[in-house]
Amino acid sequence: MNKPLRIIGTEHWAHKDDGAKLFLWNKHAGDPSGPAGRILFVHGSSMASQPTFDLHVPGRPDSSVMDFFAARGYDTWCVDMEGYGRSTKDRDNNAPIAMGAEDCFAGASAIQKLRGKHPLMLYGISSGALRAALFAQRHPEMVARLALDAMVWTGEGLSHAGGAEQTPARVPGEGPPPDRSQIRALHFRARSPRHRGRCGDRGFR
Repeated sequence: MNKPLRIIGTEHWAHKDDGAKLFLWNKHAGDPSGPAGRILFVHGSSMASQPTFDLHVPGRPDSSVMDFFAARGYDTWCVDMEGYGRSTKDRDNNAPIAMGAEDCFAGASAIQKLRGKHPLMLYGISSGALRAALFAQRHPEMVARLALDAMVWTGEGLSHAGGAEQTPARVPGEGPPPDRSQIRALHFRARSPRHRGRCGDRGFR
């Protein structure tokens, strides 16, 4: 009989140049070198990284996407953006996409310092997809693959999630970068009045 796979979780910290601290959570199964590759998960606006990517529900063993990939040989990581989870929360912060891209860079740099300078695979969900995309555009040498998963609203006057189409997009790291108008659109979407507010563990108010 095969022994149950032992997945190991460890805490780490990244430090931004302006003094903020970002919490990093790592999970792997025995070999921290990640023979299958290394993944950095980027959360969205609603909640921090661990309840998004390392959720545990009795009777549902695949609730943790980190465990799922760690069991298959990946070295998995997630990072709390500033203002979320266990990262710095004592500064005025409406979590703009540009700041999220900086947080991704700080997290990825800390991972590479610990594991070696190998490109990461990135998975961003919801507004985390925007953060991951901007980070990948700024630092393509740090990204091997990019997967974006966000809700796309198709139509006017939709008042509930039932009217949305979820469109995951897998984008190779070597793809063409977005132009300036696309980046500006992402920036202003993140700073629209509907999204403004102070974010805490549960995101925007």
